[in-house]
Amino acid sequence: MFEEIHDQRMRLRLSAQDMEQRIAASPFGERSKAWAQRWLASESHGQVGLALFNLPPIIERAQGDILYDVDGKEYVDLLSGFSVSALGQCNEEISKVIQEQSKKLIHYFDLPHPERIRMAEKLSEICPVQGDASRVVFGVTGSDAVELAMRAARYATGRPLILTAYGDYHGVTYSTIAVTGKGGMWPYFYPVPPLDTGIGYYPFPYPYQSPFGRAPEGVSDEQWCLERLEEYFEYYFGSKESPYREVKSNITNVAAFLVEPYQSSAGYIIPSPGYLKLLRRLCDKYGILLIVDEIQTGLGRTGKLWCYEWEDIKPDMVITSKALGGGIPISAVVSRADVLESWGAGAHVSTQAGNALACAAGNKVLETLTSPGFLDGVTERGRYFTDGLRELQSRYPLIGDIDAKGIYIGIELVKDRETREPAVEESAFILKEAVRDGMVFEKGGYFHNRFQLIPPLTIRKETIDRALGIFDRAFAEATKQFGRT
Repeated sequence: MFEEIHDQRMRLRLSAQDMEQRIAASPFGERSKAWAQRWLASESHGQVGLALFNLPPIIERAQGDILYDVDGKEYVDLLSGFSVSALGQCNEEISKVIQEQSKKLIHYFDLPHPERIRMAEKLSEICPVQGDASRVVFGVTGSDAVELAMRAARYATGRPLILTAYGDYHGVTYSTIAVTGKGGMWPYFYPVPPLDTGIGYYPFPYPYQSPFGRAPEGVSDEQWCLERLEEYFEYYFGSKESPYREVKSNITNVAAFLVEPYQSSAGYIIPSPGYLKLLRRLCDKYGILLIVDEIQTGLGRTGKLWCYEWEDIKPDMVITSKALGGGIPISAVVSRADVLESWGAGAHVSTQAGNALACAAGNKVLETLTSPGFLDGVTERGRYFTDGLRELQSRYPLIGDIDAKGIYIGIELVKDRETREPAVEESAFILKEAVRDGMVFEKGGYFHNRFQLIPPLTIRKETIDRALGIFDRAFAEATKQFGRT
């Protein structure tokens, strides 16, 4: 048995020959290939870049919505550092704030300073949660914040279970991998299972590829998903009456739902409308906390400051990170006050949490995002981009579905629009062509057939046009290559 497992793991390895072949086949210049040799000789071969791309570009500098590799080649940036550089690469105003703060205070442990206090106040002001008051707790990474939220929810409720959706991504540390139902990560935690026994899972309401099967005639895919999901919860996790008490009531051992409002790492998938409203209703019914992970969807990405605002609900806790620090690592949980007042001093600590440099940059980010007209601009640019993609969809049957809200855009590729069979090989081919032509984005999805487009929120229309042109050429070439009509 162990020899078999060892053999399986060895097959996952990337050999020196694999690396040489990737470098030789890459469309990059000589300097890039030389840097790639150095990179692969010095870093772990478990690098995420080797999973996202055959070989990622070696980027030396960037400005706004354009990246430049070490050979000077330009790339349209549809990654923005996975939504970290949401206000554009090397934003001049943020860079100026970082420079000024670096002359005053860079680090003060996990202790208060003016920029940290200002950020906590601003987050409480702009992030509405349940209750009359809120509190903030800081971390460094998104995983930090997720763990803090889970710990607080369990401590405050005295219940063990955290429920999350299959396909959600909430981190890949040992404390958070159990709530990341994204495929491909768990095997790398062998031989210690990454399974927190207090975690439960449910199907994500993904209308285009419904986990509950195609809807019957007369019922929309969106409605079908939500109806089945509510039945699923009531059957597995709810109880209309307690068999252990004389007083009968709705009870559960669930402390919290921990959810992405839209599934980001899984493919930028927008769920059935009403998903968060359903969860809010179940939380109110059973006394469960609703934790919304806005690490990718928040801070203006969908055209509203927070994605949950589209459903007109208030969570009990909100997690934010990525774009918050303007490129400097920082994370935060905004919670209704009673939850974060339930524990005592010293309940949490992190050396770099609430770092002065990150808070100063973050306060500039929040100032920009909440300035008049900024989110209207995001909506306008997102609509312009989406209209262009829908025009491509009208000409290329490979594009089966487009999810879009603000500049949160997911594209699903299929071999046949009727059967919705995933176009896996075609997706890989188009990404390869796009990189060759000077554009980077993420390919993901449950079936490895979705494109996640995450440009800066400030992307220029001329850059959008450039991106659409690259997609047009790549889809045309794929159509020739694979014979799709």
